[in-house]
Amino acid sequence: MKHYKLSYDELAKQGRRYYNDTNFCTVIALAVACDLPFGKAYHTFKRVGRQHRRGTLRRQAWDALAEFGRDMNMDEQKQAEWEGRTVNQMLKDCKHWKGRYFVYINQHVIAIRDGVCEDWTASERCCKRKIQAVYKIK
Repeated sequence: MKHYKLSYDELAKQGRRYYNDTNFCTVIALAVACDLPFGKAYHTFKRVGRQHRRGTLRRQAWDALAEFGRDMNMDEQKQAEWEGRTVNQMLKDCKHWKGRYFVYINQHVIAIRDGVCEDWTASERCCKRKIQAVYKIK
């Protein structure tokens, strides 16, 4: 399978333009974690129960990752360090993170690939939402 290393902006543009979709943060996170184009991630989530223009449940993210032979496990060390802190604080430190992560905040998920935050929060620099969970993608 061909690997795609697309940025958040490129994936979001595909989602809006070609799929007329919104609320697709988990779709983008899957595309980032597995190096997929938006369409492949979109259709995978559709198979596991995501409705068009609706968010997803964590269970659906596990099922979608499993289709590509991946799994997400809570990173206990990062969870203890970052739970309850803001996204802004995390963005300053995530440059040193190796691997791929899903960071869950209230009704949103952020994808981090080898220290690069692939999400709209990276450009805004004003997200004061609290981190709920940090999962490492294996």
